[in-house]
Amino acid sequence: MDYRLLNQETLPQAMELWDACFEKKGTPFYEWYFSSYCLKQNKVLGAFRDGRLAAMLHLNPYTLHVRGRDWRVPYIVGVATDPLDRGRHLMGELMDKAFTMLRAMQIPFVILMPIHAGIYQPYGFAYTHMRKRYELPLSSLSFGEAALADYQLDRVPTLLAKDAIAPVYAEAMGRYHGYAVRGDREWENILVTAQQDHMETVIVKDGSDILGYVLYNREGETVNVQELLSLSAPSRLCLLRYLRGFAGTYRTLRWLAEPDDLTYLRLADQHEAPAVAPFMMGRVVSAALLLEQLPVPEALAGEQLVLALRDDQVPLNTMLVKLSFTEKGIRLLNTIDDPEVIMDIRAFTQLVFGTMSTESLQRAGFVLTRDEGTARKLDLLFPVQVNYINEYF
Repeated sequence: MDYRLLNQETLPQAMELWDACFEKKGTPFYEWYFSSYCLKQNKVLGAFRDGRLAAMLHLNPYTLHVRGRDWRVPYIVGVATDPLDRGRHLMGELMDKAFTMLRAMQIPFVILMPIHAGIYQPYGFAYTHMRKRYELPLSSLSFGEAALADYQLDRVPTLLAKDAIAPVYAEAMGRYHGYAVRGDREWENILVTAQQDHMETVIVKDGSDILGYVLYNREGETVNVQELLSLSAPSRLCLLRYLRGFAGTYRTLRWLAEPDDLTYLRLADQHEAPAVAPFMMGRVVSAALLLEQLPVPEALAGEQLVLALRDDQVPLNTMLVKLSFTEKGIRLLNTIDDPEVIMDIRAFTQLVFGTMSTESLQRAGFVLTRDEGTARKLDLLFPVQVNYINEYF
């Protein structure tokens, strides 16, 4: 098997495999992705058998804000194997090659949105981002509050919406972690594909100040919300009441909301409360690199922690190491001391992202600590965060 990055000569094979597994040729996203994005903005790693593309994964670049800094990392999409080659465990080998390449590029972690988590768990991926999934009658958005007379709603062309909504996104992300930092290119990609999906964009204003927006479309009897963000509770309610106005013409609201959304507390019927929906998975591919770049909380300066980390997919991540916490960062020291904490790469990834607390992972049996002092150090280094991301390719 030959593993290599695709180029323009081999791109048609990736297009054929995408057509077989995902969107079809001729659909708007397919045509845009392969004319404007693939190999122009991303990299594609392929497994070739006798010159034929047998499996592939796409490495789409994003900037994620994690642990107080921005990291340029890949979002893995388009993971596919030719039906002729399924059952040969090619994806495990392809993941191995991808992790080796990413480590050489000094990339500490990756993310992906799984179709089925069981595909990726054997490769060390763990859930990092959760969401709240609503599917309820639009008429249920009747909350009874008085009208917000000072707020106005405006519709803006989706393709031209960046200047209006990007500042709201940037400010709203200030309360989250693990989010995508969107620049001009990211916004262009989002809005072009949103336009292809017939998304409409409505903003809410207080005078000249834009306080929120909703990006949605209408299909059949359903209003689908792709993104709804606001800078205040009243502006959020104003947008929800706007959506409620479609009741009668449309029946159902579908909305994958932020993980800390509390709209359900206003619903009259408790059966319409959202389900917690695992959304994004992540994986640390270079634990040492990541640890060396983490900030050290002041309360940890001068302390040490002996970590035993196991990674069955990336042997170089398996280590027994002493973490020395200094004002300049974490020093990794060789040691033969007994470990104070034992975990695998999946639990480590969830601690890095702040998805779960040390106590939660201990209760579930994913982390073993020697004593309460050890757990305290982990909590100081990896405090729990509210992760939110809303990128789909």
